[in-house]
Amino acid sequence: MVLHRAPFVVPVSSPPIVDGGVLIERGRIQAVGRFVDLRSESSTVEEHPESILTPPLVNCHCHLELAHLAELGHGSRPENFTSWVKELVETRLEKDGDGYPAAGRNQLEEQESSGVGLLADIGNLADSEAIGSEGLTKVVFLREMLGLSREAAENVIKMIAVNDSKNFTAHAPYSTAEILLKTLKARARQSNSLFSIHVAESPDEMRFMADGSGPLRDFIAEKGGWDNSFTAPGCGSIEYLDRLGILDNKTLCVHCVHVTDDEISLIGGQKARVCLCPGSNDFLGVGRAPLARFIKQGILPGLGTDSRASNPLGNIWEEMRILAGQQPEIEPAQIFAMATRGGARALGYKQYGVLETGVEAAMLAVSYKNGSEAELFDFLVNIGQQSRLKWIR
Repeated sequence: MVLHRAPFVVPVSSPPIVDGGVLIERGRIQAVGRFVDLRSESSTVEEHPESILTPPLVNCHCHLELAHLAELGHGSRPENFTSWVKELVETRLEKDGDGYPAAGRNQLEEQESSGVGLLADIGNLADSEAIGSEGLTKVVFLREMLGLSREAAENVIKMIAVNDSKNFTAHAPYSTAEILLKTLKARARQSNSLFSIHVAESPDEMRFMADGSGPLRDFIAEKGGWDNSFTAPGCGSIEYLDRLGILDNKTLCVHCVHVTDDEISLIGGQKARVCLCPGSNDFLGVGRAPLARFIKQGILPGLGTDSRASNPLGNIWEEMRILAGQQPEIEPAQIFAMATRGGARALGYKQYGVLETGVEAAMLAVSYKNGSEAELFDFLVNIGQQSRLKWIR
């Protein structure tokens, strides 16, 4: 047994512990508490002076297969969401043979070195699953499908019918026909799999869902994907998903920027999960998610970096810092909980995101010199990414 000692231990699921310890044996946490209460002759003590022991971070939404398109995220803010989508599609067509797996693996290594222990990777290509197959960070790969026209939706349905993979999900309500949404969700339910979907992300999306008009409609038609089979539901994207029976406790709603109070109640009532991507939303200029209203409803979202094409930093520490700056009314402790426990629960992995008896023995030792207990979470959220970080496994 090894007893790891630090001036502060942050279990997340319980209050911080001053002069705390985490007892580890055979790859599992056996106890978390005050050092003086855990110390015994049968354990070896490993000291972590001037450090905070925390759970690893969780990245709820990432696109590793788009890492080679980081140049888009380094550019100026796009005119609107659809203009960015158009540029993304065109640039991807030009560069997709240009070593995207290597760029994705490099990004995954960066995620691990920044303290991410669990990551949801969304990709369009079946081969992209291999990007996250190596390394110590646990990667949950979901292959997103889209097809708004009747023909496109039918072709996808035929393809997945002969594919035994259990990781299919949908891209977004504006890009996925009703029949395809229902088919993908039914398949996810059958395999008890997570169903992640981009939803309520931009004003362009909300206009399209309201009456089928706007830049998204024009873009889809330009690309040959419009056949008049889609009927705008005349409501928000969350309400639309609920009408189709998509919302449940295995549905992960990513972005959720433009949601009404009633839709937040729908999410809470169906026990659906939420992931916010403040860095990407800020770059794209699509707005800010109503975090305070989610918390008031009892919903603790997770955090995601989205793709390098809309968020060049791609760092969960940075997502915390951005969120704290945008929404100062939210306590730093809640923001850090989003980056750990909230993200793990959003992905359905309760063994991650907390330091508790029985969970996997993986921790971060974050350098914290001369810091006080009162400033603990403010430091982690706003300055933590600048600190020396050490993995404990």
